[in-house]
Amino acid sequence: MATEVKKNSPAGEEKNRKQAEILKVKINKFLINYFNYLIFSLAVVILAVGLFMSAYPKYKQIFKENEEAKNNLQIKYEAKFYYLNSIRNLKKSYQLISEGERAKVAGMVPITSDTGAIISEIESIAVKNSAILTSIRIESQEDGSGRTNLKVGAEEDKAAVAGAFNQLPQGVGLIKIEVNLSSVNYLVLKNIIKSFENNLRLFDIAKIIFNAGGEEALLTIYSYYSPVK
Repeated sequence: MATEVKKNSPAGEEKNRKQAEILKVKINKFLINYFNYLIFSLAVVILAVGLFMSAYPKYKQIFKENEEAKNNLQIKYEAKFYYLNSIRNLKKSYQLISEGERAKVAGMVPITSDTGAIISEIESIAVKNSAILTSIRIESQEDGSGRTNLKVGAEEDKAAVAGAFNQLPQGVGLIKIEVNLSSVNYLVLKNIIKSFENNLRLFDIAKIIFNAGGEEALLTIYSYYSPVK
Protein backbone atom coordinates (compact mmCIF):
# COMPACT_ATOMS: atom_id res chain seq x y z
CA MET A 1 0.00 0.00 0.00
CA ALA A 2 1.49 3.40 -1.17
CA THR A 3 2.42 5.92 1.43
CA GLU A 4 0.89 9.47 0.89
CA VAL A 5 3.39 12.36 1.12
CA LYS A 6 1.91 15.26 3.11
CA LYS A 7 2.66 18.90 2.20
CA ASN A 8 4.15 19.58 5.61
CA SER A 9 6.43 16.56 5.43
CA PRO A 10 10.18 17.02 4.92
CA ALA A 11 9.85 15.72 1.35
CA GLY A 12 7.11 18.28 0.56
CA GLU A 13 9.04 21.16 2.02
CA GLU A 14 12.10 20.15 0.02
CA LYS A 15 10.03 20.13 -3.14
CA ASN A 16 8.62 23.61 -2.42
CA ARG A 17 12.08 24.92 -1.67
CA LYS A 18 13.43 23.63 -4.98
CA GLN A 19 10.51 25.19 -6.87
CA ALA A 20 11.13 28.53 -5.11
CA GLU A 21 14.85 28.34 -5.98
CA ILE A 22 14.00 27.55 -9.62
CA LEU A 23 11.61 30.55 -9.73
CA LYS A 24 14.24 32.74 -8.11
CA VAL A 25 16.84 31.62 -10.64
CA LYS A 26 14.45 32.40 -13.49
CA ILE A 27 13.71 35.85 -12.06
CA ASN A 28 17.43 36.53 -11.63
CA LYS A 29 18.11 35.43 -15.21
CA PHE A 30 15.27 37.67 -16.44
CA LEU A 31 16.58 40.63 -14.48
CA ILE A 32 20.13 39.99 -15.70
CA ASN A 33 19.04 39.58 -19.32
CA TYR A 34 16.62 42.56 -19.35
CA PHE A 35 18.18 44.79 -16.68
CA ASN A 36 19.31 47.43 -19.18
CA TYR A 37 15.88 47.44 -20.79
CA LEU A 38 14.20 47.82 -17.42
CA ILE A 39 16.48 50.71 -16.46
CA PHE A 40 15.85 52.39 -19.82
CA SER A 41 12.08 51.91 -19.53
CA LEU A 42 12.11 53.26 -15.98
CA ALA A 43 14.17 56.25 -17.10
CA VAL A 44 11.75 56.90 -19.96
CA VAL A 45 8.79 56.75 -17.59
CA ILE A 46 10.47 59.12 -15.11
CA LEU A 47 11.43 61.49 -17.93
CA ALA A 48 7.91 61.41 -19.36
CA VAL A 49 6.35 62.13 -15.98
CA GLY A 50 8.82 64.96 -15.38
CA LEU A 51 8.14 66.49 -18.78
CA PHE A 52 4.41 66.21 -18.24
CA MET A 53 4.58 67.83 -14.82
CA SER A 54 6.72 70.72 -16.10
CA ALA A 55 5.05 71.17 -19.50
CA TYR A 56 1.40 70.79 -18.49
CA PRO A 57 1.11 74.18 -16.73
CA LYS A 58 2.76 75.83 -19.73
CA TYR A 59 0.38 74.00 -22.03
CA LYS A 60 -2.59 75.20 -19.98
CA GLN A 61 -1.30 78.78 -20.17
CA ILE A 62 -0.76 78.59 -23.93
CA PHE A 63 -4.20 77.04 -24.39
CA LYS A 64 -5.78 79.81 -22.33
CA GLU A 65 -3.93 82.52 -24.27
CA ASN A 66 -4.98 80.94 -27.56
CA GLU A 67 -8.61 80.87 -26.41
CA GLU A 68 -8.44 84.53 -25.38
CA ALA A 69 -6.83 85.49 -28.69
CA LYS A 70 -9.48 83.52 -30.55
CA ASN A 71 -12.27 85.26 -28.63
CA ASN A 72 -10.72 88.68 -29.26
CA LEU A 73 -10.42 87.94 -32.97
CA GLN A 74 -14.03 86.76 -33.00
CA ILE A 75 -15.16 90.00 -31.34
CA LYS A 76 -13.16 92.08 -33.82
CA TYR A 77 -14.53 90.04 -36.71
CA GLU A 78 -18.11 90.54 -35.55
CA ALA A 79 -17.53 94.28 -35.14
CA LYS A 80 -16.02 94.55 -38.64
CA PHE A 81 -18.82 92.40 -40.07
CA TYR A 82 -21.44 94.62 -38.40
CA TYR A 83 -19.68 97.73 -39.73
CA LEU A 84 -19.57 96.25 -43.24
CA ASN A 85 -23.28 95.44 -43.10
CA SER A 86 -23.98 98.99 -41.92
CA ILE A 87 -22.09 100.37 -44.92
CA ARG A 88 -23.95 98.03 -47.27
CA ASN A 89 -27.30 99.08 -45.80
CA LEU A 90 -26.29 102.74 -46.02
CA LYS A 91 -25.32 102.27 -49.65
CA LYS A 92 -28.67 100.61 -50.39
CA SER A 93 -30.51 103.45 -48.66
CA TYR A 94 -28.52 106.03 -50.60
CA GLN A 95 -29.30 104.30 -53.90
CA LEU A 96 -33.01 104.62 -53.09
CA ILE A 97 -32.69 108.44 -52.97
CA SER A 98 -33.55 110.13 -56.26
CA GLU A 99 -31.05 112.35 -58.06
CA GLY A 100 -33.25 115.36 -57.33
CA GLU A 101 -33.20 114.68 -53.60
CA ARG A 102 -29.44 114.18 -53.67
CA ALA A 103 -29.04 117.54 -55.38
CA LYS A 104 -31.15 119.19 -52.67
CA VAL A 105 -29.01 117.66 -49.91
CA ALA A 106 -25.84 118.77 -51.71
CA GLY A 107 -27.30 122.26 -51.93
CA MET A 108 -28.12 122.36 -48.22
CA VAL A 109 -24.61 121.31 -47.12
CA PRO A 110 -22.19 121.75 -50.07
CA ILE A 111 -18.93 119.82 -50.18
CA THR A 112 -16.86 123.06 -50.05
CA SER A 113 -17.12 126.31 -48.12
CA ASP A 114 -17.09 128.27 -51.46
CA THR A 115 -17.07 131.80 -50.01
CA GLY A 116 -17.60 133.30 -53.46
CA ALA A 117 -20.93 131.51 -53.83
CA ILE A 118 -21.97 132.56 -50.30
CA ILE A 119 -21.22 136.23 -51.00
CA SER A 120 -23.12 136.07 -54.28
CA GLU A 121 -26.11 134.40 -52.59
CA ILE A 122 -26.28 136.93 -49.72
CA GLU A 123 -25.87 139.86 -52.12
CA SER A 124 -28.73 138.49 -54.21
CA ILE A 125 -30.95 138.23 -51.09
CA ALA A 126 -30.14 141.85 -50.19
CA VAL A 127 -30.86 143.18 -53.70
CA LYS A 128 -34.15 141.28 -53.98
CA ASN A 129 -35.32 142.85 -50.74
CA SER A 130 -34.21 146.40 -51.69
CA ALA A 131 -31.35 146.48 -49.16
CA ILE A 132 -27.68 147.39 -49.65
CA LEU A 133 -24.94 144.94 -48.70
CA THR A 134 -22.45 147.23 -46.97
CA SER A 135 -19.91 144.57 -45.94
CA ILE A 136 -19.61 140.86 -45.39
CA ARG A 137 -17.08 138.91 -43.35
CA ILE A 138 -16.73 135.10 -43.65
CA GLU A 139 -14.69 133.07 -41.18
CA SER A 140 -14.19 129.31 -41.02
CA GLN A 141 -14.72 127.86 -37.56
CA GLU A 142 -12.13 125.06 -37.89
CA ASP A 143 -9.28 125.15 -35.37
CA GLY A 144 -6.54 124.34 -37.90
CA SER A 145 -6.58 120.59 -37.29
CA GLY A 146 -9.74 120.04 -39.29
CA ARG A 147 -11.99 120.04 -36.22
CA THR A 148 -14.86 122.48 -35.93
CA ASN A 149 -14.52 125.02 -33.14
CA LEU A 150 -17.92 125.64 -31.55
CA LYS A 151 -16.73 128.28 -29.06
CA VAL A 152 -18.93 131.36 -29.29
CA GLY A 153 -19.30 134.58 -27.37
CA ALA A 154 -21.42 134.87 -24.26
CA GLU A 155 -24.04 136.88 -26.15
CA GLU A 156 -24.60 134.15 -28.72
CA ASP A 157 -26.75 131.10 -28.26
CA LYS A 158 -24.60 127.96 -28.53
CA ALA A 159 -27.65 125.96 -29.56
CA ALA A 160 -28.13 128.32 -32.52
CA VAL A 161 -24.55 127.70 -33.64
CA ALA A 162 -25.29 124.03 -34.21
CA GLY A 163 -28.48 125.12 -35.92
CA ALA A 164 -30.71 122.59 -37.56
CA PHE A 165 -28.40 119.77 -36.47
CA ASN A 166 -28.84 120.48 -32.70
CA GLN A 167 -25.38 118.97 -32.39
CA LEU A 168 -22.97 119.42 -35.27
CA PRO A 169 -22.32 116.01 -36.92
CA GLN A 170 -18.78 114.77 -37.35
CA GLY A 171 -17.32 115.80 -40.69
CA VAL A 172 -19.53 118.89 -41.12
CA GLY A 173 -17.69 122.20 -41.38
CA LEU A 174 -18.97 125.45 -39.90
CA ILE A 175 -18.71 128.98 -41.34
CA LYS A 176 -19.40 132.19 -39.45
CA ILE A 177 -20.76 135.07 -41.58
CA GLU A 178 -21.16 138.67 -40.45
CA VAL A 179 -23.36 140.73 -42.76
CA ASN A 180 -23.77 144.52 -42.60
CA LEU A 181 -26.84 145.90 -44.39
CA SER A 182 -28.08 149.43 -44.96
CA SER A 183 -31.35 150.89 -46.27
CA VAL A 184 -33.13 148.44 -44.02
CA ASN A 185 -36.44 149.02 -42.28
CA TYR A 186 -38.37 146.54 -40.17
CA LEU A 187 -40.34 145.07 -43.11
CA VAL A 188 -37.21 144.72 -45.27
CA LEU A 189 -35.35 143.04 -42.39
CA LYS A 190 -38.25 140.67 -41.85
CA ASN A 191 -38.24 139.70 -45.55
CA ILE A 192 -34.45 139.23 -45.55
CA ILE A 193 -34.66 136.90 -42.56
CA LYS A 194 -37.43 134.96 -44.30
CA SER A 195 -35.28 134.69 -47.44
CA PHE A 196 -32.43 133.19 -45.42
CA GLU A 197 -34.83 130.71 -43.78
CA ASN A 198 -36.27 129.61 -47.15
CA ASN A 199 -32.90 129.39 -48.88
CA LEU A 200 -31.89 125.94 -50.11
CA ARG A 201 -28.52 126.26 -48.43
CA LEU A 202 -28.67 126.11 -44.65
CA PHE A 203 -28.28 129.52 -43.05
CA ASP A 204 -28.79 129.88 -39.29
CA ILE A 205 -29.15 133.42 -38.02
CA ALA A 206 -27.61 133.47 -34.54
CA LYS A 207 -27.68 137.20 -33.83
CA ILE A 208 -29.46 140.32 -35.16
CA ILE A 209 -28.59 143.95 -34.34
CA PHE A 210 -31.08 146.36 -35.90
CA ASN A 211 -30.63 150.15 -35.88
CA ALA A 212 -34.05 151.39 -36.94
CA GLY A 213 -33.02 155.09 -36.91
CA GLY A 214 -29.98 154.51 -39.09
CA GLU A 215 -31.72 151.86 -41.19
CA GLU A 216 -28.82 149.48 -40.57
CA ALA A 217 -28.67 145.83 -39.55
CA LEU A 218 -25.88 143.51 -38.50
CA LEU A 219 -26.57 139.78 -38.91
CA THR A 220 -24.40 137.00 -37.50
CA ILE A 221 -25.11 133.89 -39.56
CA TYR A 222 -23.75 130.35 -39.54
CA SER A 223 -23.63 128.07 -42.55
CA TYR A 224 -22.34 124.54 -43.07
CA TYR A 225 -20.38 122.48 -45.55
CA SER A 226 -19.13 118.93 -45.88
CA PRO A 227 -15.38 119.12 -46.61
CA VAL A 228 -13.85 116.38 -48.73
CA LYS A 229 -10.79 114.96 -46.93
